Amino acid sequence: MSRIQAGNALFWVESYTKTFRNHTLLKLYILDTPSILKPDHQRLKYPSHNRDYGIEQDFEIWLRKQKELLTPDPAEATWHYLPVYWTRWHINHNFAAHGEGLAELQSAVNNIIIDDQRTFTITQFDGGTLVNLGRATEFTAARTTNAGIDVPILCSPHRKPPVMPAKTLKASFNGSFDTHPIRVEMQKRYAGSTGVIVGGSLPTRFYKRWFWAMNYNLNTMASYIALCPRGTSCNSFRFFEAMQLGTAPCLIGDADVRPFKKFIPWEEISYYAATIDDLDNILTSINKTEALEKGRKAYQYWKNELYYQQWCKYVIKELEHLG
Repeated sequence: MSRIQAGNALFWVESYTKTFRNHTLLKLYILDTPSILKPDHQRLKYPSHNRDYGIEQDFEIWLRKQKELLTPDPAEATWHYLPVYWTRWHINHNFAAHGEGLAELQSAVNNIIIDDQRTFTITQFDGGTLVNLGRATEFTAARTTNAGIDVPILCSPHRKPPVMPAKTLKASFNGSFDTHPIRVEMQKRYAGSTGVIVGGSLPTRFYKRWFWAMNYNLNTMASYIALCPRGTSCNSFRFFEAMQLGTAPCLIGDADVRPFKKFIPWEEISYYAATIDDLDNILTSINKTEALEKGRKAYQYWKNELYYQQWCKYVIKELEHLG
C-alpha cells in the first residue's frame, strides 16, 4: 500500500507493482507483430496540445519492462498480447472512412493471433479495433457500442500557472457540441446560468492560452467540478485532464466508463451523471468542501495510478480476474 497525501486528508491507494513480482501466476506472451501495424506516427494529433503518443504505445513499453511477467513460449502463456497501434493505423487510413485499411488490417491480425480466446489488445480509437478479433479481449479507452474493458484515455499534461486560480465557478465546460446530443442538451440547459460556464472550444496550446482572458485550463482550475460529457465515444479526454489540473471531473453520458472500478474508488474522486437531469441534481446540491477534496484526491490518483505507465498494472489485475 502506498500512502498519498491530498491536502489535509490521508488516504490509501493500493499499489500492485510488487504483487506482480511475488504473487501473480500470469504469464504473458507478446505476439510477433510486423512494424507496418505499429506506425511510428499519425497524421493528426488530438487534443491539439498532445504529442504523438497514447496508451497503445504506453502499454507495450511498460509490458516489455516487466520481465517477470513475460514468457517466450506462447504455449506456456496465460495470455497473448497483440501490440497493434490501432489509432495510428485508422487515422492514417482516413479514420477508416468507407472501410479504408480494414481488409488489410483484418488479414494481418488473422495471421498473427494464435489463440483468440487467450489474446488481448489495447485500443484508444473510437469504437475499438474495428476488426473481428473473435473471442479476444479488448481494453478500450473509447467505447461506443463495442464490447471491452474500459481503460483511461490519456494525453500530454497541461502546464499550470505558478499560482492556482481561486474557485469562482460551480462548473465549466469548453468544447464542441456536435459530437453527441447530450452536449447540445447541456448547452441549452445552462445557457446564461450563473456560476456554470458551457462554452465553445478554447485554445490548448500554451502560447495561445495566455492571450485569452478565459481559457480551458484556467476555467477548469477555477471550477469546483469539470463537466466531461461524452462525445463520439463514451469516454472523455477532459475527464482525465481535469484530474491532472486538480478539479473533480464529472463524466456525463449513458455509460459509466470510468475505468478499473474494482480498484479505483471513483465515488471519492469524481462524479457521474447519466443524464442532464442527474447533472442538475449534482450541481444543485454541490458540497464545495467535498468537491475540493475530490479534486485534490483526483490529482493524486491521476499522478500515481492513472497516468502513463501507472495505469498499466490494472490491466494485469483485470486479466487476473478474467482467469
